[in-house]
Amino acid sequence: MSARSAMSPKWTPVSSPGLSRGASAGATRLTVLAILAVATAVLPGLAIPTARLHAQDELFDEGNRLYQQEDYQGALDNYLRIREAGFESPGLYYNIGNAYFKANELGRAILYYERARRLAPGDPDILANLELARSLGADEIIPLPRFWLFRVGSWWMNLFPRSLLIGLTAAGYLMAAGAVVVLVLRLGAASWARRAAVAGGVVLLLLGATLAARETGLGQPLHSVVLAAEVGVQSAPSDDPALQLFVIHEGTRVRVDRRSEEWVEVVLDDGKVGWVRAEVLEEV
Repeated sequence: MSARSAMSPKWTPVSSPGLSRGASAGATRLTVLAILAVATAVLPGLAIPTARLHAQDELFDEGNRLYQQEDYQGALDNYLRIREAGFESPGLYYNIGNAYFKANELGRAILYYERARRLAPGDPDILANLELARSLGADEIIPLPRFWLFRVGSWWMNLFPRSLLIGLTAAGYLMAAGAVVVLVLRLGAASWARRAAVAGGVVLLLLGATLAARETGLGQPLHSVVLAAEVGVQSAPSDDPALQLFVIHEGTRVRVDRRSEEWVEVVLDDGKVGWVRAEVLEEV
């Protein structure tokens, strides 16, 4: 496994779309101003703190250099400083996972590969390394088959990487907003403006709802990864040894269903259910 050579920041600039040649000079200027005003209101992240971003790129490049020199702890320190500064990207999480893997911290490696997959579900490097790390875990869990409707929903929710989904949603918004502005300024606007407004609205509604669901976790299961070497799963939120059902190990991913003070009820992919202390898990 090798460290990636580039990192995308948490926010990305969005370019303004072009305008129709058919608009008059005055209408064009008004349209441009209206679209830019709308875009600025909805996308306040257009102004990127470039000095801060440059500092994070330097940390990332230094981390990659240390990784290539097999100084995995030094590389990890640089990557984690970027994360602590509030940045995230699939490449950053992927490299953190690689560094933890090289440091023989399997649980945290799987945790960060899972976080990378959350941002870029179809990335082949992430999926390959996650599969490799999971194969080294102590627990062999065979997932239960899922109802086809849930599989389709999961496929759609994970179809686009986060950055692309944000960009497509913003593009749909700008298309719809721009077309509406043209229709307002030109009462006799051509049918293309109406079609663009409808198409942009459909894109915005469909992808915007998907983005909102992914960002808020609405309807999405909450997954965590076991970081302790060995954890006894109880039938009730209690440390009583008589209530232990089975044991799970570092790196196992679980779904969190309920919480009771310092305990959480977890569900494994094979359907087993039980309670563990919240301190042994970290959320993906």
